[in-house]
Amino acid sequence: MTDNGLRDGRVLRALCVDDEPTTLSLVSRLLQRMELEVTTADSPKAALELFEPERFDLIITDIRMPGMDGHAFLASIRVRDPQIPVIIATGHASLDNAIRALRDGASGMLIKPFTVDEFTAEVTNALERARIRHEAIQYRFVTPILEGVTLALTAAIEARDLETGQHCIELGTFGERVARLLGLSEQDRTTIRIGGYLHDVGKIAIADRILLKPGPLTAEEYAEMQRHAEIGGAIVQTHEAMTEIARIVRHHHERFDGRGYPDRLVGLDIPLGARIIAVADAFSAMTTSRVYRAAIPVEAAWAELHEHAGSQFDPGIVELFEKVVDIDDLVAREVVAAGRPAEARTLAGDAS
Repeated sequence: MTDNGLRDGRVLRALCVDDEPTTLSLVSRLLQRMELEVTTADSPKAALELFEPERFDLIITDIRMPGMDGHAFLASIRVRDPQIPVIIATGHASLDNAIRALRDGASGMLIKPFTVDEFTAEVTNALERARIRHEAIQYRFVTPILEGVTLALTAAIEARDLETGQHCIELGTFGERVARLLGLSEQDRTTIRIGGYLHDVGKIAIADRILLKPGPLTAEEYAEMQRHAEIGGAIVQTHEAMTEIARIVRHHHERFDGRGYPDRLVGLDIPLGARIIAVADAFSAMTTSRVYRAAIPVEAAWAELHEHAGSQFDPGIVELFEKVVDIDDLVAREVVAAGRPAEARTLAGDAS
């Protein structure tokens, strides 16, 4: 039994093309055993009538068929959809056929008669490419919407607490810089940036008497404040494309030693994006004045991060974080907060 669905739960769909009924039946049964939804066609012409971009996640086709061969069929498919994985299954293997199939855009090749293991391995590889393709397409179309919703929600946070809104933007910037150092994909960098923007969105549901309290919180008030992570994750989890963002929001207060909240995750079980945002969140919070305490000096904040690396924070992320923070900018901000704007302008000039 395999899990051949996408993250949104949709079953993957295959189109099988072969003029031999026995082969078509065999391939269909094998795909159904892999939990795919199968559509069959006994000729390329019939298959083209069934094909629509985004309808199928995988195509398996023979080469030698009457009317239109597999090469011409593959070329026609590539005009309609340049990315869909296509596996050529043929009993007429030759170097020329293989080279031509690859040139026409085939994703893989099966030589008849093939074993079940060979078939399963080739299809599994193609399905992984289909999954990545589907998620990339979703993200490409959904990301602009996410950005808009994110800015709106961040503005809502800022309307209640100006410091928190500015803090959210800073976290998104810091988080994306760390993600870039890690060599993460553009999609993952965007996910972490938006997760930073939205990490505190759950505070919308926290009462002002707690959120804006100038003094220490009672045990009950602190327990209520902790709920913002869980609430925020639930708010963000409104579309499958936001699943990874929601995980960052929910888990950005987990601790590396397992003593965090809400789920007491340990070490690398904490999502990478959440581990990154946790470090950025702590540093930004320490170096920014809040209603309940003044900002601490940058060097003291660095010392805190290092002291708690390995317990509260992922030590590898702490090490990377030092490489993405503009020290001159933070020092200038400290000077402004201390009421020495002229000195800040001098520092800014030196930094440029």
